[in-house]
This record gives sequence, C-alpha cells and structure tokens, in this order.
Amino acid sequence: MIEFGTGGFRGVIAEDFTQQNVRLIAEALARIAEEEKKADIPVAVGYDNRFMSDFAADWICEVLAAHGMTALRMRHPTPTPAVMYTVKELGLSYGAMVTASHNPYYFNGVKLFTEGGMDADAEFTGRMENMISRLENARIGTVAVDIAKRKGLVRDFDNTEDYLGFIKSFISPKIMDNRVKILYDNIYGVGAGCLEKLAKDYHIARFDVLRGGHDAFFGFSLPNPTNEAMLSLAGKVKEGGYDFAMATDSDADRLGILDENGCVVDSNDILGALYYYLHRYRGMKGGAVKNCATSLLIDKIAEKFGEKCYEVDVGFKNVSQKMAETDALIGGESSGGLTVRGYVRGKDSVFSASLFTEMVVMMKKPVSEIIREVHEFAGYSLSSSQSVIELRSLDPVKEYLAENTPELSEKVVEKRCFGRNYKYILDDGWALLRMSGTEPVLRVFAETKSAAVTESIIRELTGELKKFA
Repeated sequence: MIEFGTGGFRGVIAEDFTQQNVRLIAEALARIAEEEKKADIPVAVGYDNRFMSDFAADWICEVLAAHGMTALRMRHPTPTPAVMYTVKELGLSYGAMVTASHNPYYFNGVKLFTEGGMDADAEFTGRMENMISRLENARIGTVAVDIAKRKGLVRDFDNTEDYLGFIKSFISPKIMDNRVKILYDNIYGVGAGCLEKLAKDYHIARFDVLRGGHDAFFGFSLPNPTNEAMLSLAGKVKEGGYDFAMATDSDADRLGILDENGCVVDSNDILGALYYYLHRYRGMKGGAVKNCATSLLIDKIAEKFGEKCYEVDVGFKNVSQKMAETDALIGGESSGGLTVRGYVRGKDSVFSASLFTEMVVMMKKPVSEIIREVHEFAGYSLSSSQSVIELRSLDPVKEYLAENTPELSEKVVEKRCFGRNYKYILDDGWALLRMSGTEPVLRVFAETKSAAVTESIIRELTGELKKFA
C-alpha cells in the first residue's frame, strides 16, 4: 500500500520502493492532472544521488509521456528545493522529486509539489492515495524516455543558475567582504555543487568540502546532519581554524552547524539566531512559525520583538501554509529546515547555509558569541532532550495513544493533539510524543527549566512506550 507521510512517499528499495509503485504514483498524478484540466502544463521531475533515483525519474517521465504530458527532467542530481523553485518560478501545477531525504541508503521515495512550489498537502496526497488504490490492477502505459524525448515529451532541464540567482537575491552583497573559513560536509548528497558555486560567488576565503562525490550508500552512514554526525567534524574544525562547519542532508533541505569550538549549534538555535538576525540587524519585521516539536526559544524571541509565534503540526507544508496566512517572517522546525517570507515555500539548506554565512559575516562575531547573544536577548535558559523508540509498527502505538496519553509526574497545564502528535504543556516547558510520518519510529521530546526534570520526563514517557518497540 502506498501512503504519503509528512515528507511524501518513502519505502525500502525493492520492497515498497519499486518500479511498479513509482509508476503507480506517476499514473495517479497524470490522471489527477487530466481531471483538473492541467495535463497540458509541464511537470518538473528531479532526483538525488540515491540508488535508482535517476531510473525512477525516468519511470515517472515515461508514464507522464504516455498521457501526452511533458516532463522537465533535471539533467543531473539536484536539491529538492531547486525542483520546488522550478514549480514556483515557471508557474507549473506539479513537480516530483525522487528522494528519501535523510533516511538510510536503502530507502528511496517520491516527494510531490503543487502550485507555488508547495509540498503537496494532505488533501492532495489523500486524492493520490485514493486514485492509486483504484489503479493497483490497472495497466499502466509508458513511452520509453528516448522516444519521448524525440516527441518533445521529455525535455532535459537545468535552471541551476536561475535557482542560485534567486538565493543570492535574498543575501546581502556585503557578504562578499569576508575572511570567513568554512568546512562543509556534503555527506555524498546533492548540496555540494550549488554551495561550491555560491562560495565562489560570495568570495568565501576558504570553503573546504568533505564527501563531495557520489556514493549511493552515503559511506554507509546516515545522510543527515544530526548532532552526532556533526560532532565527528569537531576535531577538523579546531585543527583547521575554521569559523564554523556545516553539513546538509542527502537532498539538501536540512542544515547542521558546528561553531568555531567544534560544538554543535542546535537546529533550534540556528532558527532562532536567523530570526533574531533578520529582525534586529536587517530590520525585517514579522512573526514566526514553528512546528510543535520546536523549542520555545523562537517563541521568546518573537515575544521580545512584540511579534507572535504560531505553532503547527509536524510537516513543513503546515509551516509554509501558516506563514502564508500570517505573513510571518520566518518558519522552521527542530529537524534543521527553515524558510523566510518571499522565498520558496519549503525548507532549503543551500539557502539557509547562505543566510547563516551572511549572519556570521555581518555580525562580525564568532558563532558561539552570536548564539549567546540570542539566548541573552530571549532570556532563554530551558534544557531540551529527545529520545527515539524504534517500533515494530506504528499502528499499535496509534491505537494506544488515541485512547491513552501516558501521565507525567510534572504538573501538566494542558494536553494538545497535533494530528497524531501529542503534546504536554507544562508550567515552563513542554513534552511531545511524535510519531514519524516516514518511518516506524516514535520520538519523545522534552524541554523544561531543569536538565534533571527534562531527562526525568524523557525516561517516564519512553519507559511507558518501549513496550511497542
């Protein structure tokens, strides 16, 4: 069964991610396009460096071609946000990206985008799932890519320079007056090509790239800039005298940062620092949007600026939609993704890395001092932690939490439900049970005024739910 989670459809290669399932997705998309009288509008199709991603992009194009639809197929592996930009800039109705984002190498998947370059919302993916369920025994027609190219139904496409130009339009030209030294870990993803070009355009004094080549197995590491992954760079940062290190995930929509001392800059701090910088140093006004798994830091920054921070369910499409509703300045999530007003309505680590670099250059302070300044401004002193429970299946947990939410020894002011995520509001903090939309895991988050209290809450919740592991 094909299901779309918060980040599209994902599955284990050769089990759920198969040629048949990819073709089913393309067939459903084509039929919906025909229903909506949009089959005459090209579809942008991109892919990353994962195993079989380029083949899967062809499978999508072949099905679209059988419906007489034109596919703009990227010439080379490209960041997910570059495909979103293409949909937005060319006024397309749909886009598709073959990627499993930050998942392990044996996963792949398909992300879908709709008008404006938005992640497909729950209504659209629900239509896709319904259509797919009716098509499972249907014959799916295809036109081979080489024939479709001769007919003009598949066109090689590359607008990398336009995409990078769009990013640069948001970055101050003063960034070019710098002496900054950056270490970048590409983790064998698709960010290196774009970031190396931008580093040259920004006149970055030193920009050294690790794991910049193509390895479909990502060196058998998780292609995700987690705190643990970032800490592996700490020795290189100090030995090389870098101002900071950064890394991006496999499809370049998540960002990780280490400061000049080799210490992790938490994703919540990246989001908070950029909001603080844009508002205070660049004079850009507006509120913020965060998902329910994101720190109170950005709430406190917004409050100090006299602005409002809006909270939404997990899934960046929810962040983007709320930003559009409220004209918020920035939106992001604790997993390392963010965007700003006027930019693509999705997370983009090529863009956020550029903005972070501008902040460091313009504030003329070490990264650790910038983060300290932000925390002092916000009056923020809460302690956060999280734990991951690997599950046999999500279904028993869904059923259990629909009827029971584990009790806490700490005083709970309010309980909130965000879709299938359950949040505890405390006197000065919060806790969250978050079921992944892309893999069978349950994440437990807590943030309180005391590290001991935070860890106690994590232990209570994980202890109650580990029976599902």
